Amino acid sequence: MIHRANSTHFWTETIKKIINNPENYVDEALAGLVLAHLDTYRQLGSKGRVIVRHQPKEVGKVGVVSGERRFRAMTLLVAQGHFPKDVSVPVEVRDGLSAEDTLRIATIENVQRENLSPLEEADAIAALVQDGGKLDEIVSQTGLSVSTLRRRLALLNLSDTVRDALASAQITLAQAEAFTVGDHEEQDGLLEGVISGWYDSPDDIRDRLIGELPSVAMAIFPQEDHSGSLTTDLFGADDTIYFNDVEQFFALQKKAAEALVCEHDHSVDWAELVEGRFDRWAYREADDGESGGVVVCLTPEGKVEAHEGLIRKDIDASVSEALKAKSKATYARTVCEYIAMQKSAAVQAELIENSRKAKEIGVAKMLYHASCHGCLSYLADLDEDCPALDAIKSEVTALCGALGMDKDEASFSDLLHSAYSVERAYELVQPLSEGELLRLFAFLSAINFGQADSDKLDSREGSLFNRVATDLGVDMRTCWTPGVWFLSRRTMKQLGGIIREAGLSRLFGNGAGFKKTDLVRSLARYFTKVRTFDDPADDQKQARDWLPEAMTFPAVNPDAPKPVQDEPDVIPDDDSDEPLEEAV
Repeated sequence: MIHRANSTHFWTETIKKIINNPENYVDEALAGLVLAHLDTYRQLGSKGRVIVRHQPKEVGKVGVVSGERRFRAMTLLVAQGHFPKDVSVPVEVRDGLSAEDTLRIATIENVQRENLSPLEEADAIAALVQDGGKLDEIVSQTGLSVSTLRRRLALLNLSDTVRDALASAQITLAQAEAFTVGDHEEQDGLLEGVISGWYDSPDDIRDRLIGELPSVAMAIFPQEDHSGSLTTDLFGADDTIYFNDVEQFFALQKKAAEALVCEHDHSVDWAELVEGRFDRWAYREADDGESGGVVVCLTPEGKVEAHEGLIRKDIDASVSEALKAKSKATYARTVCEYIAMQKSAAVQAELIENSRKAKEIGVAKMLYHASCHGCLSYLADLDEDCPALDAIKSEVTALCGALGMDKDEASFSDLLHSAYSVERAYELVQPLSEGELLRLFAFLSAINFGQADSDKLDSREGSLFNRVATDLGVDMRTCWTPGVWFLSRRTMKQLGGIIREAGLSRLFGNGAGFKKTDLVRSLARYFTKVRTFDDPADDQKQARDWLPEAMTFPAVNPDAPKPVQDEPDVIPDDDSDEPLEEAV
């Protein structure tokens, strides 16, 4: 390329123009310039070159083999006046190329491009491999490591649905690589769980697809003896290969382990085969001069371990039996999970048809995990009458009796901790009548409900707490009386406001002549007394019905910003006889 002195600045500014005005440029020109020119033309590397060959039947003309996107970008930029018409680019002429050679060169360039997706790389690499390319040549030409080549080629094992999920970024590349260890049916069956987040890490995905399969590395028998299929995990340690026929593997492995025992038996005092874990505590190492034996252990995973130079310890048979390692489980973890899922769905289907049993389960789980809003413990610690809390305590007594507990001694804590397990909770609710079961459900739901963020006023009209309270018609006048605790936390000015709003000026004036402590106690006594009057006077009714704005649903926050009043568009003259409403 013929560079100007400020070529770097020129290229950078040109690219900025194209990026900032993409509508003026075709996509391939933008991509070709951004990907190729900024670095490659400065470095004059091989990636910046255009490879051409003479057209066999067109004298004086050449065809682009590699670098067509760069050539098209340059042509467009010249046509638009960004470059002079005599600008030159490095060109390499290669004649005598076969169709296969041309395809290989173009493919290698595609692989080298940084904007290829992993799936596109996989297809391109596969084309090179199918074209007869040797591994070291492909590594050299593409600049990719052997590990990357193998990982990309493994993506060709993905099912169409998993390929689509990778292409649309529903799963990551690492997750897609993990999918390659399963067949297409297994991949499709697991895909939704991965997209939903149930199985997130690649290890989880591989575990789901491979399960408890033993690896070829474990086998001590010739691999050709195994007639079943194999699964290859290119992303596991040492490119692990797994036997799909587990039963055949263990049969062959055990046979080979028995042969190993016979082989050792000719050269040591004794040799034995142990299936399961090796109990090291049952043996000691032979001392110098002692001859010992060999334990060949076939582990639950299928590994064969030979432990030599051992002396058996004198251990009681009952102890040995109790402490010996467990053998391989009859049902592997993945099989257990499959069984659990099938059984769970079957029980769910029956529960849908049996609403009583479903309610028993729901209430039992609520009772076992019983939790309550902080208001209950808070109010219990206050030395103040609370009718709502008394009603809740009364319900606790009734429910304890229904559950077979001593009503006279039962407490709120006894009820909440009556079930030490969900099974125990299920036993407690089963004998309940339909009404008692519903009553317990309502109680457990109610005590867990209350205002969130209790350290601030809930003035949101649409909050769930306020909506429920409004639907229920809760009136705090029937369950709360202004007492010493509340009144003592009002200032003298605020107490004067309460006196006016509650119609108590006749009795207390404006409160200025009282000490605060005396005024608070007098007000609290009067608010309590007035609620006992059968036929209160008007001012007494006003005191009985007084409620601070914060005790409404929703609470009225006096500190909230006041809404701005809109000014009228037209203000009548002072001497106008026109009514204000009409003027506005």
